[in-house]
Amino acid sequence: MKMVNGNIGKDMHCGSEINDVNGIPERKFIHITGIVQGVGFRPFVYQQATRLKLAGTVINDSEGVKVDVQGEAEIVREFINRLSELAPPLSRIDQISVEDKPLHSVDDFTIEQSRERNSTSVCLSPDQGLCDACLAEVRDPSSRFYHYPFTNCTHCGPRYTIIKSLPYDRVATTMRDFALCQPCKHAYQNPLDRRYHAQPISCTHCGPQIRYVSFNGIQNAVKDEAIERVANVIRQGGVIAIKGLGGFHLACDARNLKAVARLRELKKRRRKPLAVMVSDCEMARSLVHGDEQEWQTLQSQAKPIVLMRKHSGFSSLANNVAASGPYLGVMLPYTPLHALLFDLLDFPVVLTSANRSGMPITTEFDEVKAQLGGLIDGILDHNRPILHACDDSVVHIAGSKARVLRMARGYAPYSQHLSIATGQQSVLALGAQQKASIGLALPQQWIMSPYVGDIDDIDTQQRYLETIDNFESLYRVKPSTVVCDKHPGYVSTRVARDRISQEGSDSESESNLIQVQHHHAHILSVMAEHQLTQTVLGFAFDGTGWGDDETVWGGEVLLANTQQSERVCHLRPFRLIGGEKAIRQPARLVLAMLLECYELDEIKLMRLGVFNRWSESEMDNLYQLWRSGNRSPFTSSMGRLIDAWTALLELVDEVDYEGECGLLLEQAAHLGDSVTACGEDGFSVTDDGVIDWQPLLEKTLHASKLNHSEFTSTQIQNFSIALLDAIAVSIKKIASSYSDYPVVLSGGVFQNRILLNRVHQLFSASPQPLYCGETIPVNDGGLAAGQLWYAIHHDAKA
Repeated sequence: MKMVNGNIGKDMHCGSEINDVNGIPERKFIHITGIVQGVGFRPFVYQQATRLKLAGTVINDSEGVKVDVQGEAEIVREFINRLSELAPPLSRIDQISVEDKPLHSVDDFTIEQSRERNSTSVCLSPDQGLCDACLAEVRDPSSRFYHYPFTNCTHCGPRYTIIKSLPYDRVATTMRDFALCQPCKHAYQNPLDRRYHAQPISCTHCGPQIRYVSFNGIQNAVKDEAIERVANVIRQGGVIAIKGLGGFHLACDARNLKAVARLRELKKRRRKPLAVMVSDCEMARSLVHGDEQEWQTLQSQAKPIVLMRKHSGFSSLANNVAASGPYLGVMLPYTPLHALLFDLLDFPVVLTSANRSGMPITTEFDEVKAQLGGLIDGILDHNRPILHACDDSVVHIAGSKARVLRMARGYAPYSQHLSIATGQQSVLALGAQQKASIGLALPQQWIMSPYVGDIDDIDTQQRYLETIDNFESLYRVKPSTVVCDKHPGYVSTRVARDRISQEGSDSESESNLIQVQHHHAHILSVMAEHQLTQTVLGFAFDGTGWGDDETVWGGEVLLANTQQSERVCHLRPFRLIGGEKAIRQPARLVLAMLLECYELDEIKLMRLGVFNRWSESEMDNLYQLWRSGNRSPFTSSMGRLIDAWTALLELVDEVDYEGECGLLLEQAAHLGDSVTACGEDGFSVTDDGVIDWQPLLEKTLHASKLNHSEFTSTQIQNFSIALLDAIAVSIKKIASSYSDYPVVLSGGVFQNRILLNRVHQLFSASPQPLYCGETIPVNDGGLAAGQLWYAIHHDAKA
């Protein structure tokens, strides 16, 4: 938080219309920016002012919260201190500016009606999970909120998903058409009530309602009976769509093998793990185990999906919920509706977005009906409109910190105060192709949208464009500067060019269109979160990114700052035989690596199990494809190396979803076991900056030969650990040669817990600072933040 203050600490003596016998009176105008709307900030200000017997006003507008306060100088200073020290738990104060004002006649302290301004500097608050006080009321028969599935207060409930414009007031939300009943109106207008200006406030008499619609489209039940119907259908093995905060979910009994298989068929999702919702931590402990930090994250206000280690023994879960990988995604009920449902169910429920794989999360009843209509058993719908789609956030603990893998409900929109002046009024960052999100930089802050998805299909592209329009509308801007990736084939790159063209620019001048190299943006995303501007040594390890030499990068070591980067090391390249096909069939990657070291005839004699899928003629054809280079670009990708290793150890044949190989490698490595250094048998780093994987590959092949071209379970475990350790040791070795620079880790490879834990272990006694993404994902979902950080400093420098 920044305090801008010219007079605090100094007595001010001037004419006064009030009689203050205890001290010198003064009047201050206070402007507070940050997350200060929709979080109970105005009633908090009112309560502090009235307790201290100060006079004045507090008001919301699109620039933040503004306080005009008058009273004894010492007490006014105490009031200002309390604003930052005792602020509501969901608030975040970025800046408090204080100005002197001449004394005037005022008798009490009041809250004024919000107003709009031409500029907008207030921060959007993410949707928040159900608080304990509201949950207690939902379960209390004497409460007027008993069994009401939309109960909320200023400490919980929807925010981003219902807002139409700023400042955040009921008339600017999708609740504007629900007229408040007298008790709700009284609470809404009472500054001492925790529901004062809780914009979604409602009850069963005046607010949204739920309904259950059966598979044939007939409304069968409402209110409590609707929830009872859903519980019964789930209990009997059915699949239901449930409308939540930011979209619809599909739900089924997580113990029922056939129900889970049916849900997978509906989503066209073969092996990718599914998340489950459980009633409480006791139920969660029957499925997973974790440390104190993991349990705290699970129960936090954001209520994310937390990836926790599955029990190795008996579990009540169907084995097709999360078969691949060592983790199970677990979440607790985060709305009253979920809590009421679990009051009727005593088993875990699969909860996953109600859309076919690759499509965006659905927010409308008609969308669910069109996609899944007669294929599911029913829909639990409600009539509170969802204006902005928002998926569930996914978090895990690695390197001793909670790290967000998918930034959405509870965490996004994400914003940071901006302490430097930009040359442009606003900047739009468009991210990349996978895990797309967008970013917006304004004069006083920068913002990241929630996760949108992979923008490969038309529907997700439309959601992506809507997200851009929504943020520009909320903040009343039309950025003249657009920043994107350098990849010429990305949809985001095309959108950037189209926007510049629509603005009437005759050329893609630097002042209008800025392109940032993919891996530089990865490093910058971590720098942005930690507000770093100096030169760092960045390790950008991921699956794919357009390199400056027009090959596929992904194992890059960069000396980078906010304006430029220099590639000082990289993984030894190998070919992607058949391009994209090599990503789906990683045996092609194994062959490509071997062809960098051996002749084809030598490889055939190895008789590796990974090549059993091919006939000799097919292998010859792949060799010719590799040799010609046609459709087989070079890659230096660490992600592809991990894919190849997983295939070499025969853990995977054909990849079903992104990141599957990394999860299987972690599973094989048995998390929690000690990791020992590989020594000379790991990777070597050459004098010209090449991270060479051949020494470890040769050791692995030697073990295969000793076992007649098969790996034992112990060898699979050892060589899984060995690969991750080799990556970590090479990072420490390279960093020691650049000891004057902080180390930054980014890219999807660092979502691997074993790897990140090992790197942190190696740096634990090092004076070299080590940074990695925490709230902003290190995968491509964080790229827009890196692009913004570049553009912000580019503009400031300009």
